[in-house]
Amino acid sequence: MSARPISKSFSAVVVVPFVSLIALGAVRSARASDDDPFAGDAPGAAHPAAPTASVAPAQSQGPPAAPETPASAEPGIIQQLPASAYPEPYTRGLYGSSLWLDMQGLQWPYTPQTGIGLSGYGWLDNMYRLVRLGGNQPSDHTTKLFQQGRFLFRVTPTYTNGSWFVQAQAEIVANKDQINAQANGLVDADDVWVRTGVWQQWDVTVGRFQAFDVYPLGMGLDLNSDERLGAYDVNNTPPVLYAADFLLYRPSGPGDVAVHVYPTRYLRFELLGQYGNSGSENVVGGRPAVIFDIGWLKLRGAVEYQYEFAQDPSPQNKNTIRNRGGGGSAQIVLAPYLEFGANAAVAIVDVANTQSAGMENLSQSGNKYSFGGFANAAPFHGALPNLLFGLGANFTSFHDLNVNASTGSYERSTNLQMFFAAQYLCYRQLFVKAVFGYAKSHFENENTLNPYDDDMLSLRVRLMYLF
Repeated sequence: MSARPISKSFSAVVVVPFVSLIALGAVRSARASDDDPFAGDAPGAAHPAAPTASVAPAQSQGPPAAPETPASAEPGIIQQLPASAYPEPYTRGLYGSSLWLDMQGLQWPYTPQTGIGLSGYGWLDNMYRLVRLGGNQPSDHTTKLFQQGRFLFRVTPTYTNGSWFVQAQAEIVANKDQINAQANGLVDADDVWVRTGVWQQWDVTVGRFQAFDVYPLGMGLDLNSDERLGAYDVNNTPPVLYAADFLLYRPSGPGDVAVHVYPTRYLRFELLGQYGNSGSENVVGGRPAVIFDIGWLKLRGAVEYQYEFAQDPSPQNKNTIRNRGGGGSAQIVLAPYLEFGANAAVAIVDVANTQSAGMENLSQSGNKYSFGGFANAAPFHGALPNLLFGLGANFTSFHDLNVNASTGSYERSTNLQMFFAAQYLCYRQLFVKAVFGYAKSHFENENTLNPYDDDMLSLRVRLMYLF
């Protein structure tokens, strides 16, 4: 049984102001520069739920960080965010690749002029999934065809004197049949935060947002995609990949407070705290993370601790969950032809609930580890610079605290996930990506009479537009 997932849903009730902003933006819109057709794109969630969401910015490869400029003499101007809002003091990755779509802890949107920035993204997935079933199940396979999508509109008002700033951000989300559906159905929200600090030096961010990602997955296993789950059936779900992510994604209920420090161009620190309520449970936690980035070499790491406890102290409700873990990764970018990386993370989960009479629940508690890597390449950079290929694999293992009587060892479930992807940028505006996936799960737990395996074959085609 996998560690308890973190929901990414969050209610939103302020649609009308955003419609007004769109109308104003149509009247006074500052267009992105012609030499960067993706100016104004920015990463989206996760998150997850999600597991971030995850649409990201776009800008030409390798420009220096945008210089500071005086505050606007005309505050309140509404504009599509320019390329300089997505800083790149060192190359983020191959143009259009998964690393390039990742802001890697940088302070963004970087808008050293007072105003209101507009940006966002939209994507649609069409997927085919075949699971070949093991064990004593009614059928030997299942198939599934489905389409899902996500549209996000981002508004970022900023007041600044060119150095000090205060900034807020809200992201309104429209869902189309998402597998990891948000609680309120079609319309919801991702980012809702307020930030203040000094550009490219430090800031304090309060609200709902995604933390530093230290476990990049490459061009497959996208957040909210079915391939991210692996080979599952009606009886069992394989252990979810652990990416140092108990506190990574946008929480549902609790809120985050983070201090970010940027002492040099190549060092980025985040000290994140989380507290609040997720329904019947109070939640507190902490997650320090660091990113070292000199362009061709990127090193990332984070550790985290999360504690959940029942708000009702009566004996029958003394539920507690203690999640702790950490992970790290390294990436190498050999632009403009190749980038690759490796990841590893370990977690410990302790659950006590009414099912176990307040004692440790042996089937839900245990240890988990994940490791894997990816590679992206542009082998025809001269002739087809917008064509990218990617591959990757991850392996996750979770053993609970139940001991198998016949073997004398802990019950264990595993999840192997592999993918191959091909992507083309049409007219430098439309991402078209095909992902071929394979996954194999092994189940050995209290839900199975005998250990068995499932495996999955999948094909997913994504169309994505960033603005």
